[in-house]
Amino acid sequence: MRIGAAQIPVTNNVQENYKNIIDACDWAVTNNLDFLLTPECALSGYDTMSWNLNTCGPTEEAMEKLKEYSKKTGLGIAVGTLWIHDKDKKVDGNFNNGVHKNQLTFIQEGEVIGYVGKHNVAQCDYNIEPEDRSQTIKIKIDGEELNVGVLLCNDLPGNWWDGGDNCARKLRKENVDLILFASNSAKDQGDNIKPMYDDMHNAMLRMAAFGTNCPIVSVDNPINIDGSENHQGTSFTSGIHLPLESLYKAPNTGTKYFYYDTKDNSFGEK
Repeated sequence: MRIGAAQIPVTNNVQENYKNIIDACDWAVTNNLDFLLTPECALSGYDTMSWNLNTCGPTEEAMEKLKEYSKKTGLGIAVGTLWIHDKDKKVDGNFNNGVHKNQLTFIQEGEVIGYVGKHNVAQCDYNIEPEDRSQTIKIKIDGEELNVGVLLCNDLPGNWWDGGDNCARKLRKENVDLILFASNSAKDQGDNIKPMYDDMHNAMLRMAAFGTNCPIVSVDNPINIDGSENHQGTSFTSGIHLPLESLYKAPNTGTKYFYYDTKDNSFGEK
């Protein structure tokens, strides 16, 4: 199975984000990929403060277009987005109706086959409900089935800060075949602090692959969370991380597409 990832800029403009995702999908189809992973919040943008029932419409419309694209091309898409479930439900402590999630939505053959939400929510995840279900999903392609673990940004290092769950350790117990890691990391800490975060983040990526004995396909947003330009680039390195080596590391700036072939541990890139 060929699982790809798109290191693309994530803005707060849904139309721009949709175009960036479709451009990556076109490359994925041309290169016979089965699934494509995007960064965290790649469709909706990462503006949880203004995310509510009045502003979610463009994201929902874009999601329908992605489903149509998947049905037409056969490409599976794991798209990062904010999403509102159970819109009529009133949630205590939430000024808006509905259950708000920061999630990866999995689309295959034109249908949503499931989603996995973020467990270790961050300070910027305003009103976001943490995931309380298993962070795994089954993907089936041509008779091959993968038990895929999903981690979103703070799910990897979040327990270091607050003593919360070690989500990667949980995935080891789930016997996953592959881990998809989508992030939209903070990049505005300054020239002295950001390199320390980068070192910590990438060490955790490598240790998670080693500790779970499982390949990780990772992808980060190369610009700032608010969509502004950033020349320092990603904090979690987009790439393919095997238990004993990083098979591929994308440049930390700019748009980059790549894929991992689970059958022979090979990769391709653009």
